[in-house]
Amino acid sequence: MTPIRASLAAVMLLLTVGAPTMAHASEVSQLYQASYDLESVQDYAGALSRMDDIGQPDEDYVYHLRRGWLLYLLGRYADSAEAYQAAVHTKPSSIEARQGLVLPLMALKRWVDARKACEELLAVSPDDYRGNSRLAYVLYSMGRYGEAAKLYTQVLEHYPSDVEMQAGLGWAELKQGDTAAARRTFSAVLRVAPSHVSAKQGLDEAE
Repeated sequence: MTPIRASLAAVMLLLTVGAPTMAHASEVSQLYQASYDLESVQDYAGALSRMDDIGQPDEDYVYHLRRGWLLYLLGRYADSAEAYQAAVHTKPSSIEARQGLVLPLMALKRWVDARKACEELLAVSPDDYRGNSRLAYVLYSMGRYGEAAKLYTQVLEHYPSDVEMQAGLGWAELKQGDTAAARRTFSAVLRVAPSHVSAKQGLDEAE
């Protein structure tokens, strides 16, 4: 082998050693299906492993989106956020990827980042239920109870029967010291959802 050919061979070796092997196109659909099947029986690690067998297709939106979800289910929240961010980067107008990104950020209690993610989602889709409801929870968790109550109320205008949003409003009212309003809100929840744990706890604190 000549020195030039030897050098080229060395470069190719460096480029390939340790690099993930991409699955052939004919295998990709099978790996996706296997991943779905394993998720259906709650084998999230196995489902993720099948996705990783595909390789690292940088521009494959669904690949990153699915990895974000599976990593979230596995409690690997930082990795999940990174995967969802890759999906957002691939499809900046995606609503579902931005919705997903909020979940691991909330789980990590990275409230500032979660708020930013919600606001960026709402810039794409202002009336998005998940964006508004999760932003309300994020604001509550940041101690911004007045803003949270306002947003919970806004969501309830479109989803009046949503007992989770009603309970969230009740807690925001309670944290602001408006116990009378909180009692009314929690009582309204318990009238239609008598076993609602959070509303029961809130009403006890409001008494």
